[in-house]
Amino acid sequence: MKFYDSLKNKLLLASILGCTLVFSAKACGAEEASTVHLSLAESIRMALDTDESIESSAAQREAAWHNLRAIRRSKGPVVSWTSQAHRIGGRNYESANEAHDEYGDPHAGNVSHAYYAPGIGYFPGSSMTVGSYAYNNTFANSWSLTVPLYTGGQVEGQIDAGRYQLNRADLTTENTRQTVRYAAAEGYANLIHLENLAKVAREAVAMGNTQMNLIQAQFEEGAVAEADLLMMKVNIANDRQNLVNAEKQVEVAKSTLASIVGLPQDTNVEPLDVFSYEPYDKDLAACEAYALTHRPDGLAADYNIKAAQAQKESAKAGYRPKVTAVASQNISGNTPFRSERSNAWEAGLNISWNIFDNGVTAESVQKADANIRAYEAEARRMKKAIRLETRTAYLNMKAAEQNIQETAVAVKQAEDSYVIAQVRYEEGVDVLLGLTDAQDKLTRAKQNYMTALYQYNLSRAALEKAMGVPVGFDALRYAAAEEKGATAEQALNASQLEKEPDEDEGYNKRQKAN
Repeated sequence: MKFYDSLKNKLLLASILGCTLVFSAKACGAEEASTVHLSLAESIRMALDTDESIESSAAQREAAWHNLRAIRRSKGPVVSWTSQAHRIGGRNYESANEAHDEYGDPHAGNVSHAYYAPGIGYFPGSSMTVGSYAYNNTFANSWSLTVPLYTGGQVEGQIDAGRYQLNRADLTTENTRQTVRYAAAEGYANLIHLENLAKVAREAVAMGNTQMNLIQAQFEEGAVAEADLLMMKVNIANDRQNLVNAEKQVEVAKSTLASIVGLPQDTNVEPLDVFSYEPYDKDLAACEAYALTHRPDGLAADYNIKAAQAQKESAKAGYRPKVTAVASQNISGNTPFRSERSNAWEAGLNISWNIFDNGVTAESVQKADANIRAYEAEARRMKKAIRLETRTAYLNMKAAEQNIQETAVAVKQAEDSYVIAQVRYEEGVDVLLGLTDAQDKLTRAKQNYMTALYQYNLSRAALEKAMGVPVGFDALRYAAAEEKGATAEQALNASQLEKEPDEDEGYNKRQKAN
C-alpha cells in the first residue's frame, strides 16, 4: 500500500512551516563513538531482527509445527520391545531343579513305557523324556507391531486441529511483527517529537536572553524599572528549567529507542527522518473493511474456532469402534534371548468399542461444543475491537490533521504578534508583561504545532497497526491459500511480500563514516 511504503521508508518528510520548524542535524565536528544515525526504516528493520517477542512467537510456531507432525505420525506403525531379566525361586521350581540335577537337560531316557493290548499282549512305547532345565532365571523378550487402521475419526480430528493451530501460530507471529514495527515507529516518533520540543525550548531561552540583554542595557541607562529586569530573570530561569526537562526527556527517548532496536541503552541515537504532513486519501469505511480482512489476530481468532470444531469431531470418536492391526512375538528362557521355556507369536486385528462409557464421550463432546461457542464469542469481540481500534486511530489522525492546519496559522500569527510586542516595548508604548506574554504564546504555538505533527504521524502508524498492514506476509492471501487446501508452508510462500531494496549497505556506510 502506498501509505505503508511512505511511512516505512520515511516518517513523512518535510515540515509545513519550512526548515525553521524542522529539527536540524548536529553541527559538524567530533561525535562520540556510541552515536548511531538511524532512519525509520532502519529502526524498524533492526527491531524486527532483534526483538525477543518475535523470537518467542517463532519458537511457538515451531512447537505447533512439531505437534502437527507428531499427530500425523501417530497414524503409522509402532514397533515396541519389552525385555525382562529376573532371578526366580520357590517351590514351583524345586522339582524341576531336582530333575535337572538328576538327569540334566531334557533328553530321551533309556526307560520307556510298556503298553498292553488285548489279543496282542504287551509292547514297548517310545522312550521317555527325562531331565529338566534349571529354572534359576527368567529372561523374557517380547516384540509387537501395531498399526491403527480406524480410530473413529479421533486422529483425523486431532490432525485438523493441529493444522489449524499451526495456521494460528503463523498469524500470531505476523501480528507480533506488526506490533514490533509499531513499537519501533512509536519510539522513533517520540524521539523526534521530544527533540522538536527541546528545540523550541532552546529557542525560548535564546529569545529570553536577547530580551534580557536589551532590558539590562536599558536598565543601566535608567530607561526601565528594576522590576522589569527581575521579571525577565524569572522568565529566563523558568525557560531554562523547561529546557533541562526537555533535554532529559530526549535522553530517555534515545535510550528507549536504542532498547527497541536492540542497541545498548546508552547509545546516542540520532534520527535521520523528520515529521511532515501528507494527506491520507482513504476513508474510514475503506480502512475498516481492510482491517477486518487483513488483521492477523482477527484471522487467528477464526482459526481458533476451526481448531475447536476439529477437536469436537475428535471427541465424537468415543462413539465409534477402533480397529488396530497387531503382530507380536514372545520368548523366555533361563538365559538371555533364548526360548527354551516359551516361544509364541500372534498376528491379526484388534477391535475395541466402548458400548458404555458412563457418559464420558458425551461430556467430552459437550465440552468441545462449549469451547466452540467461547471461541466464536471471542472472535466477535475481536472483530469489534479491531473496528474500534481502526476507527479510533483514523479519527485521531483526522483530528491531528485539522490541528496541523490551525496551529500552522497560529504559529505565523504568534510570530507577528511577538515582533509587534517587541517593537512596542522597545519604543516604550507597552509594558514588559505584554512582551513576555507574546513570547509565551509563540512558544506554546510552536509546541502545539509540533505536537499536532507528532500526533498525526503517530496516528498514521497506529492506523497501520490497526488495519493489519503486513510486515512478513499478507494475512488475507495466507487465509485464502489455506482455504484452498494449501499447507502452512505453501500458504506462507503464496502470501510473501515482495522484497524491498536492502538498506544494510547504506546503513553500514553511514555508521563507518561516523
